[in-house]
Amino acid sequence: MKLNLKRAASLHLFATALISTLFVAGCAEEEVTLDLKNTGNPYQIAVDGGVFSYGGHQFLKLTVPFEQNGQPEPASGAKIEVSDGQNTYQYRETEKKGEYESVEEFAGEVGKVYTLKIEYGGQTYYASDSMVAATEIELEQIPAGEQSSYMKIEHWRDDGSIAFNNHIQIELSKHKFGCVETARWIFRDIETDYYVKTPKNLVLYEHVYSHHSSIPQGVFPMATEGTFAAYNDYEDEDDEAPIQCVKLSMSDKYYDYLISLFNIADWSGGMFSTIPGNVKTNLSKGGAGYFYASDVKIRYLDLHEMLELVEMFGDKDLSDDYEDEE
Repeated sequence: MKLNLKRAASLHLFATALISTLFVAGCAEEEVTLDLKNTGNPYQIAVDGGVFSYGGHQFLKLTVPFEQNGQPEPASGAKIEVSDGQNTYQYRETEKKGEYESVEEFAGEVGKVYTLKIEYGGQTYYASDSMVAATEIELEQIPAGEQSSYMKIEHWRDDGSIAFNNHIQIELSKHKFGCVETARWIFRDIETDYYVKTPKNLVLYEHVYSHHSSIPQGVFPMATEGTFAAYNDYEDEDDEAPIQCVKLSMSDKYYDYLISLFNIADWSGGMFSTIPGNVKTNLSKGGAGYFYASDVKIRYLDLHEMLELVEMFGDKDLSDDYEDEE
């Protein structure tokens, strides 16, 4: 019995010494070298732009990742061409680095598949998308929001007479769900002269989106998404239509890409947010972004059509007439 107690005591002392040695060794300083230059980037080139049924010099924007995850930089000096299986269109870099346009003007056609080829940095990248048809723009399809409103403003002219301005504001949430179809939209006031005139505008102007289904992570996002407004003042009910409404079609694959992008950029962190994953792309290995083909429909909204939108979607409490003397 005494021997067993002595042996147990010895084992306890040995274990204590061993643990102490390991603890001291674990606390010893060790120099660790991080070679950040070898971490690599998830992609070598990113694409934004495509081919539209809206004729003109078709447009693409290319960027490359900046070191240490900073802002992307223009990808200058690329060789680009787009083919529809019958015709091949060459692209040239514009005065702005990283922006490219087709040498000749052309318009895409519904039903055709367009293939992009990029040669850059010793690599060749490919991407393809098919152009699906967009339906004509119906007022009930426009993704107007509940804060759309109408106000009649009374003011004095320089000659002392009274005039009324019909002030209409159409609210546009970035995402509207439960719509007839999925589409991208652009709304511009033509009186500002910043409205869609070229394919480049279709790429760079801000878009809003209509979704056919109600995606939980989009309907209940953690953060409130941006809201835009298209508005104008009419002094005469016979004024020309000043609001340009543009609808762009999307292939199913392009829409899947956008959803993967929104899940990370717009809808992350909410109650129904999805597990973060890589954003999809149709670019070959080493490429990111998406090369797309879109059919384009344009409609100009006059006073009466905008009033119909307010009647269908707007806030009636915000649409009471009021007077404001100048």
